[in-house]
Amino acid sequence: MAESKIYVRATYFDQKNEFIGLQVRTDLKDTLIENRHFLKFKTEDFVDYSDIEKTEIYFESFDNGNYKLLNKNLETVHNIDYNKTEEQIATLFGNQVKTSLEYIDTRRSYPRDSLIATDKTPRKYYTTDNSEIYAVIIPDLKTLAVSSNGQFYTKQLYGDNYNDISEGIKNDFQTSNRFDIQPGDEIQLFYRRKWYNDSTGLAEYEDKQFKNVRYIGDTIVDGNKSLKMEIEGYNYLSGSKEGPEEFLMQVSDSGYYYGNQFIPFKEYSTELKLIEQNGQKGFFLQGVSKDTINGFTYEKIVQATPDPYRYFILPFFPMPFVEFGNVQGIITYSKIKGIEKGTKRERTYITDKNNIRDIYSISNNKVQLELYFLDKLDIEIEIKDYENDEVIGSLKTKSKKGLNSFTVKTEKLEKGKSYSVQINYKGDSNSGSFSNGFKSNH
Repeated sequence: MAESKIYVRATYFDQKNEFIGLQVRTDLKDTLIENRHFLKFKTEDFVDYSDIEKTEIYFESFDNGNYKLLNKNLETVHNIDYNKTEEQIATLFGNQVKTSLEYIDTRRSYPRDSLIATDKTPRKYYTTDNSEIYAVIIPDLKTLAVSSNGQFYTKQLYGDNYNDISEGIKNDFQTSNRFDIQPGDEIQLFYRRKWYNDSTGLAEYEDKQFKNVRYIGDTIVDGNKSLKMEIEGYNYLSGSKEGPEEFLMQVSDSGYYYGNQFIPFKEYSTELKLIEQNGQKGFFLQGVSKDTINGFTYEKIVQATPDPYRYFILPFFPMPFVEFGNVQGIITYSKIKGIEKGTKRERTYITDKNNIRDIYSISNNKVQLELYFLDKLDIEIEIKDYENDEVIGSLKTKSKKGLNSFTVKTEKLEKGKSYSVQINYKGDSNSGSFSNGFKSNH
């Protein structure tokens, strides 16, 4: 979690946060100073990474509960005993001062007075007379996460995307996204939930869903060349199948459109800079990284902004994707120019709870539902038009235990239009509902 080498510098006055610059750290070498191990590193400050404004050399050491930072002249910048829980005389920004301690509770769903600090808990050491001068240390990560001199603060950016971009900086990765594919080529985009176990410190995963995207061929729409694509997927959590569904992707010599987003063809490399967003300064970070999943290695272009989304472009296939929260997207399989790599995930089936297996049209006035039930139940199904919420088809029936297949007659469906489906079930000791939707193929 602390492998990111990217920092943001900002001011915070009158409850207003404003970015003033970015910083990249480069670890250089281990060294001994007065028989103590230090890591020598370089910092580079900038607004745009192509124009470095300031470079500094520092020496850093975490040793037996003590954090020490020296400048290039071996003068002490910070000297903090981070295991002490009471007030102490420490060095912050070159000055010996009396400091107080605050444990930073990063949990979201617990009572604030229940915190029991561990070495994973961030510790804020601040000047007792001025809480705006401080350093935040996370002992188990061996990192100075945030520091503020009272005028601006410098904060390390955490997250897999920042680690990926840092990897691209370190290795000077570059790649072109001018893909070369043929009909029948495809990728599998697999989403999983990821979180860190507080007890073990290790990442844990839960399968969420996968999407298979296949290139069918080229077509011309309004004089513009488009790629004809097909997407289908499966949701591990609900047990339901999604698609298949066709869509078009406009492409030209300069790039392609995914929805309303234009993806230019170019050579991608590290790009870090502050930008203006709606009258406020934000940042745009980009880098090239590599993922290895079960022996399958592929490149990806990572883009990050201050919003909670993480953006990815694939150099070898026209399918950008987005991550949000603790959901992680990875490519588990690809077939490019007929060459297969990775392992393709296959659909599994939920048998320990009621679930929707599939919903699809079989004609312009019939919809097929495949549902799994644990018991014999009374079933009510309603199909509605999303636009006006009118019921266009319904069915009352009974289920058997296990897999059930129901056909619902509807008013005339429109090809390519989406409809909602509501399913209610009731039994002697089991009742509930679920809903989903489908896009008509007829």
